[in-house]
Amino acid sequence: MKRLVAPLIAVLLLIPAQRADALFGIGLKYVSDTFSVGEWSDGDDFFTLTGGGFEGAQLGGVFVYIDAIPFIDLEASFETTVAPYDLSFDNPVVDPLNAEFGWARLSQYYTARKKVFGLGLPILGGGAIHVGGGINSHQTSKLADRELMTSILGDLATGGAGMDLESAVTDFVQNEDNWTEGSGIHVQAGLQVKVVTFSAFVNYRLTMAEDVVPGAKSFSSLWAGLAFGF
Repeated sequence: MKRLVAPLIAVLLLIPAQRADALFGIGLKYVSDTFSVGEWSDGDDFFTLTGGGFEGAQLGGVFVYIDAIPFIDLEASFETTVAPYDLSFDNPVVDPLNAEFGWARLSQYYTARKKVFGLGLPILGGGAIHVGGGINSHQTSKLADRELMTSILGDLATGGAGMDLESAVTDFVQNEDNWTEGSGIHVQAGLQVKVVTFSAFVNYRLTMAEDVVPGAKSFSSLWAGLAFGF
């Protein structure tokens, strides 16, 4: 029995490392954006409008990567994040509105990344630190601010009589025909750990793009994902 211990250990060490050399993979990711959108308000003697603001946005997406190209790896990511916020509106002809709405982004990221150095993890199958960058494109919903409410009501002081205002605002902000488009560049750095045919990723990413986050020219994200390699 003792004579089988050494060969068994050798097999356990070698098999993960061999099976970890996947050419490409596909996986799911969790995404958390870091930014701040402050409270907005407007009004006069005839109407009041207040948006609660929000801190960051979260959700997830899918990604694919290719490890088969010498000296560089490629990655494509499709993701969305959502942030809820409170909105209140009142004028003489509508019932006071106090409801929660959401800001959202739909994004595509295309990244070229390079291994900086590997990590000695023979039992897990190996790991590596990567850095990279690329291009991105986005669609983002509009905030329910003065401009959006004017598009729905016309005159903020007298518009909206007989309207279901909450449904009208919801329909407007969810309609992708009303969303804003933007694009930019990004840089990222992170860790990839291979376990048999699976790869786990943790990345920090800085996106430099206008017309994405309200009032900001850049935002950062932390994303973590698990992929199956082929």
